[in-house]
Amino acid sequence: MKVYAHRGYSAKYPENTLQAFEAALPYADGIELDVQLSKDGRLVVIHDETVDRTTDGSGYVKDMTLRQLRALRSEGERIPTLEEVLVLVTPHDVTVNVELKTDQFAYDGIESLAWLATEEFGLEDRVVFSSFNPDTLVRLREVAPEARIAVLTGDGHPDLVEFVEHIQAEAVHAQPAFVGTRAWQTLCERGIRTRLYTINDLSELPDTMHVDAVMTDDVELLAPVRESIR
Repeated sequence: MKVYAHRGYSAKYPENTLQAFEAALPYADGIELDVQLSKDGRLVVIHDETVDRTTDGSGYVKDMTLRQLRALRSEGERIPTLEEVLVLVTPHDVTVNVELKTDQFAYDGIESLAWLATEEFGLEDRVVFSSFNPDTLVRLREVAPEARIAVLTGDGHPDLVEFVEHIQAEAVHAQPAFVGTRAWQTLCERGIRTRLYTINDLSELPDTMHVDAVMTDDVELLAPVRESIR
């Protein structure tokens, strides 16, 4: 079972920052991050649609240029671009889970831009794209037939199996309650991987080997377990 650092080592460092990603690298098989588009069309790594919770600023990400976003601070750290994170991780043997944050805003062209950045760094085999927005994943598959894709869900939905097969996703990223459902069982039988979010306590680990990875804020806590159950 692999361990992915959820927004980096976010239990100890400011989430979705270069500091959090770098700190996670010794303990994780992958890092998870969130990408949105700035007003001037740059791929920026931040979870919320606004900067209010995680920085000293206020306002929507989509209404701010990269320069304006870079002027903000999250406990002293800047909002990174996706390209900066890819520079950081390229020398390391980790998977990068890029969640396209199109839940509220579609961000025209984000799929193409994210794929182009992945190609630029030669990381097509190491980047997994995910999103809660099915339209985003459909567009990504059209833009990049070879992209690695995971479907984000909570505990599943009625059309999940069909959608996973339709876009040829490699995995479902879900909450622990998804394990044991009929959809989970069907997908396991068809070779589709399950990765769970967000587990921050050892007691929350699933009692099954049919889970490819868990995402956690505290990668150091789960690192020993990761080694023992490979």
